[in-house]
Amino acid sequence: MNKLTLEERADVIIAYSELYSWGGKGFEYSAKAYELAESSIRAYPNFWKFHYAMVVVLSHRIQKNNLLAITLIGKVDHHLTEALKYGPDRWEPHFLAGVRYLEVPLFPDLKKAETLLLRALELEPGHIFTYVVLGKLYEKKGDFCKALEIYNSALKLPIRPEWKIVDEDAKNEILKRIPEVSKRCTKR
Repeated sequence: MNKLTLEERADVIIAYSELYSWGGKGFEYSAKAYELAESSIRAYPNFWKFHYAMVVVLSHRIQKNNLLAITLIGKVDHHLTEALKYGPDRWEPHFLAGVRYLEVPLFPDLKKAETLLLRALELEPGHIFTYVVLGKLYEKKGDFCKALEIYNSALKLPIRPEWKIVDEDAKNEILKRIPEVSKRCTKR
């Protein structure tokens, strides 16, 4: 790992966590990701992406067991704050913080989520999944016409080769949401 750049090291941490969360690997992958994130933060406390990687690790654990949100939310919020502080012009921590404030059970803050997600889009307007999450936020707020507008904007974006699977999944999710959101949008 010492020959890797800091960005690449953070990506390795995220990859271990993704293998645990989505790749069907055991908890030892999450444990390894956590251990690497913790030691990396100790060595480089001001590098945004190590804090971001720690949030990814913790978020994947919460996704597997929502009750963990009760015990891990303070740590998630701490590392999100650090990632945003040291990476203010990076879209990733804004996106992840927006997801946190929208979707973490028991601790939502839709206003904060909206601000963070809009900033993520400002920094990376081609990240289609951000539109999905923002559309869901507007649905939760009952602003179905705004959700429809966001979803339609996302459908116009090209699928990026490096994000092909994520972008295709995002567009498919949007296509599933549009009929219901269209019915509930009363402005025409």
